[in-house]
Amino acid sequence: MNSTLKRTLFCGLAIFCAGEFLTGCSLISDIWQQDTIAEYGEKVFRKQNLITSQVMMLSESDLSPKNSQKLQQAESKMQKDCKLLNEYASREMDKATIDLLFQKQVRDSISGCDASIQSIQLLLEQLGLKE
Repeated sequence: MNSTLKRTLFCGLAIFCAGEFLTGCSLISDIWQQDTIAEYGEKVFRKQNLITSQVMMLSESDLSPKNSQKLQQAESKMQKDCKLLNEYASREMDKATIDLLFQKQVRDSISGCDASIQSIQLLLEQLGLKE
């Protein structure tokens, strides 16, 4: 084998090994990221339950009809945006199988759920109803 061919094969092998090494590193990164996402998802789930409880504790005299409608719309949006996260929690409690596609869908929906929660928190603050 001539030296040019050996060098080409060596470079190709080195690039392949570097790619495999980086893929291995990305798998470790993905595992760490999943832990972080799971923690974030749990935090968002808890915030949603807290805000839902706060809204449920409001009496009709706390809100004008207009503000009541705003809050209902915001809560409805939050329920829609948090649907997958709630379904995930329900499946986990039931110890049901959770496939990878569904896990990805849940991960992708968490930030939207969190944004909806923050919208309700802001609305409650604007209405002077935030504890």
